[in-house]
Amino acid sequence: MIDFYRAMEKARIPYFEYGPTAIDSYFGHAMEYPVKFFAIQGSMVDLAKAFDAIEYPSLPYADVSVRKSAIGFEARILCLEDGGKAGVTEMGRFKRDPRSGRFYDPEGVYEALKSRNFQPRPSSEEGALFETAAILSRFFPSPTEESLPPLPIPEAPSLLWQKDLLTFILQGPGSSRSFELLRKSGFIQKYWPILDDLLQVDHAKDCHPEGGGWSHTMEALGHRKSFNLTLSLAILLHDVGKPHSEAAEGRKFDKHAEIGAHIAARFLRSLGFEETIVSDAQFMIRWHMLPAALPKLPPGKVEDLVLDPRFPNLMELYRCDEFSTFKGPDAYYAACAAYKAMVRNARNPFRDIGGRKNPQSFSRTRS
Repeated sequence: MIDFYRAMEKARIPYFEYGPTAIDSYFGHAMEYPVKFFAIQGSMVDLAKAFDAIEYPSLPYADVSVRKSAIGFEARILCLEDGGKAGVTEMGRFKRDPRSGRFYDPEGVYEALKSRNFQPRPSSEEGALFETAAILSRFFPSPTEESLPPLPIPEAPSLLWQKDLLTFILQGPGSSRSFELLRKSGFIQKYWPILDDLLQVDHAKDCHPEGGGWSHTMEALGHRKSFNLTLSLAILLHDVGKPHSEAAEGRKFDKHAEIGAHIAARFLRSLGFEETIVSDAQFMIRWHMLPAALPKLPPGKVEDLVLDPRFPNLMELYRCDEFSTFKGPDAYYAACAAYKAMVRNARNPFRDIGGRKNPQSFSRTRS
């Protein structure tokens, strides 16, 4: 794997982190699945000499792309000598020199960063929606949240553009603000209709006083303790099956987890997410209703699921799902107790996962 920064120094290409990546550096925010934005005082030819395998994604914010498999993160690089402009809004022109650690603030946005109070403005710029949504995700909502201005949506955003946007905003504390901006601008309805369909999901007020499917999902995102991308994708998409499910046997959204898992997997694959991310998110969505029933289920019937290495993240999804309903933590704590007991028993050679004595283990000990 190539060290990106050393390669840039060796090639003597002046470069800066810009926009969302510079703001992440300012806040000390480290993404678990990083997509980093750079602007260079150089050309695509210069980059082709520095890296063996580069791609030309034709993105409005990047002329050149370097894959995560080559350098450890996804690099999107804007070449200023080829006519690129680093950013379209005031926040976008904020930049940082990784060599010196020095920040450059040509538009005077430092006060907004210092107070962590970013108020988006109306704009007709083509790239304003992407950049504003990305930056907005790094700020927690203020107590007196303003109305978000609608911004122009692109005519035909590439799948990589969409993947970058979704990846970036989900790894920040203000993800729900970014999704509200995308919804108000019409982007969700046009390009991510599986999320727009959540607006049609009507929840029972006694179970979901936070509101319908969209409100519930945004609330669930706000309960995350980490911004792991796969977990965040699963939380975002965990209820996308509800608009396509039917009531049966007293269940208003029968089999919505199974339906949603297939819909989510198809959506994530269409955007080009790695198969490991897709399959792990699909697992969590498919089984997100299981933890609620864990204290009542025979342990032997769920042993394979409970001992799956992805189950702790599934429990975290359940926590966010449950806490967003304002019902209190009792059901979650009961599920945690049941889960811990099963894991503890599974590690005990003299017990089965349900805690019963294992006759075979005792016979081996006596012999």
